[in-house]
Amino acid sequence: MFNVKLVFLTSLLFVVRLTLGCNDRVDNVPDDEEISEESMNAPTEGSFYSAEDYLSSILLGPWAEDMDLVAAGGVLSISDDGLPDHELLDAYALFDESNISVVSSPYTYEFPLEPVLADEPVDTNLGTIGVAVSGGIFFNPYEGNGEIALDGNFDIGGIPFIDTCNGHPLPTGSEYHYHGVPYCVTDENDTDGEHSVLVGLLLDGFPLYGPQDIDGDAPVDLDRCNGHEGATPEFPNGVYHYHLSETAPYSIDCYAGVVDEALTSGGMMGPPPGGGEMGPPPGGGA
Repeated sequence: MFNVKLVFLTSLLFVVRLTLGCNDRVDNVPDDEEISEESMNAPTEGSFYSAEDYLSSILLGPWAEDMDLVAAGGVLSISDDGLPDHELLDAYALFDESNISVVSSPYTYEFPLEPVLADEPVDTNLGTIGVAVSGGIFFNPYEGNGEIALDGNFDIGGIPFIDTCNGHPLPTGSEYHYHGVPYCVTDENDTDGEHSVLVGLLLDGFPLYGPQDIDGDAPVDLDRCNGHEGATPEFPNGVYHYHLSETAPYSIDCYAGVVDEALTSGGMMGPPPGGGEMGPPPGGGA
């Protein structure tokens, strides 16, 4: 079970900590009478839902048992040790032909509970662009050299650069992340012929899904950020949401929503020089 702490700070009326089962539905969220009418009862201009309703929908996702989700003052903070709840490889190949094992990388990221579409999309940064329900994180499609990561996958002596979940760590072993559909997650939760189940949130607060649209097929009306508006299992009345794809670019190229500039510039622009991800070694990998 994942831990959810709801803190409504508008008048500090109450604090309630809930432990929810991964398959629990909206009835696990506090009743309306337990929530201040002043706190989260109507969406702000430009948002799809009130913060309360948006949170209720997000909590329907299959969040990993060890993840902490804390809602306070219109923001959802998600914390984890960075290790996904699915199996990892013992080793991952690096571009210098060495290999590395995954290590814990604790994080806390904040997401608006009333996300708003931006006037213009903003390119996603290197480094973290979102959090997965598994406890892993999402990166954009690219390596540090500008190549699409999944198109440049390789292995050395049977040890792959990227695993079958479309994930791998940084060269330090830290920050296990996905560059595309996390099949270890979607294979467990998605159903043939139906819309994908929530796989995570991007930093702009909008939900992220696997490759299946409402009929189970790949969506055909995605915008340049790989998103569109429509119904999902967690948002049956519709919401803007992203889809990971099984063809390039695989992950998300841009944020459609308003996102904190500090998260997309400066120190958040990927790993430091010399520590960034790269493609296969020259002539190396099979």
